[in-house]
Amino acid sequence: MKFLYRPLEAKRKEIIEVEIDKPTKVKFMTARDLKAYRQGKTHTYVGGLYEESPIRFVVPFDSVWNVVVEKGTYAQPLDVQASCRRMSPNSLVSTSVAADAPPEVRAFALEQGDVDDVTQHASEISLASRSEG
Repeated sequence: MKFLYRPLEAKRKEIIEVEIDKPTKVKFMTARDLKAYRQGKTHTYVGGLYEESPIRFVVPFDSVWNVVVEKGTYAQPLDVQASCRRMSPNSLVSTSVAADAPPEVRAFALEQGDVDDVTQHASEISLASRSEG
């Protein structure tokens, strides 16, 4: 599988914003999970399938976060263009919810007007993380 990725050193509550030109999977993961992803092993990530841009991820803890944008599947590759940037914390910016997030996460985001504070809603956001392998 082909993918684009970019490591970003980010602190808690900073925002990583990703722009994509086509619907695709966008995953936010730590270095250990990126290594497992590259090896085709089980990995954990936050994100999923996004149909619209920009995608905003509020960083839950200080670390080097890797933004991975999948370029389709092996059988059906996509020519995806993406860009990302790190933004300072801003209470007016909300986190994007993936199109394939569990129903309870999407319902919670709609109730709240989107998830905007990771520290208050950590348990709900953790439901949006996935493991793949």
